[in-house]
Amino acid sequence: MSLHENEEAQPLSAEDQPFFEAVKAEFGDQCTDDLAIRVARAYRGVKKNRKEFTIVETRKILDARAAHDTDNVLKRDLPMSKMYNEYWPTYIYGEDKEGHLVTVDRLSDINTDGLFKTFTNTEDIIPHRWQYMERIQWEKVAISKRLGRRVYKHICIVDLKGLSMKLLAPSVLSHLKPIFDVGQLYYPETLHCLYVVNAPFIFYSAWKVISAIIQPETREKIQVFKDMKAFLEVTQNHGIPLSSLPSYMGGSHPGRVMNNTFTASEPDTPFPVPAVATVTTEKTTPTEAPAGLEVCAGN
Repeated sequence: MSLHENEEAQPLSAEDQPFFEAVKAEFGDQCTDDLAIRVARAYRGVKKNRKEFTIVETRKILDARAAHDTDNVLKRDLPMSKMYNEYWPTYIYGEDKEGHLVTVDRLSDINTDGLFKTFTNTEDIIPHRWQYMERIQWEKVAISKRLGRRVYKHICIVDLKGLSMKLLAPSVLSHLKPIFDVGQLYYPETLHCLYVVNAPFIFYSAWKVISAIIQPETREKIQVFKDMKAFLEVTQNHGIPLSSLPSYMGGSHPGRVMNNTFTASEPDTPFPVPAVATVTTEKTTPTEAPAGLEVCAGN
């Protein structure tokens, strides 16, 4: 997989500019410039009626944000947030050479039994995922402020150490899909790359099932590593220093927990929300595109 050229801080191309203008004309201040820039670039693979498609997708994003009151999700504690963060602790670490934030999901830290016993309805977990994504967006605003240029993508690392067939059961994956859909469907163009590390044999055997819960655009950015050594060799080449990785991966970053104590790293960083409240509009069905998976072995 070749990493996409970093264009985040660059002006929109002549090809993409009309889609930014169409979105801003349609939604005005309900849509932040950040979102308008991202959707203007996100759907280049749509060759037919791209403008209409971009507007439809943007409307779905604004609909979903309004339905979950996402513009205010960083201003309040969610119900049972302490339990959620106990069962599914998440952390952010350092940055790559271009300022992309590193996030890590460590499978061995996730208590799925406790999570789904406490949250019997998956819909009760969804707001917590929105809050998690908004905290990541907030930190990227802080990074942009510190660097003096726009950074809207992040790096996700998923450590599969401890993966069992139980976690790959269709009943579990069906619960996880709508949770991960929050990031995949409603935060386009925010993922720089996704590294899966410590992938056991059962992961490859179950990839067909796993890939069903991953959007094509995300699958194209996935690299899979069987062990930590191979992963670290590649990340060094990709501009991710050891100082930006957790100690259990051979790095030295202490990490920052993503719970209700979290604040952006730069003082007075504004929340990543529009100037006015979003409104509910008609919903539509998403369109998908072809995708693939790259598996990386050690040398």
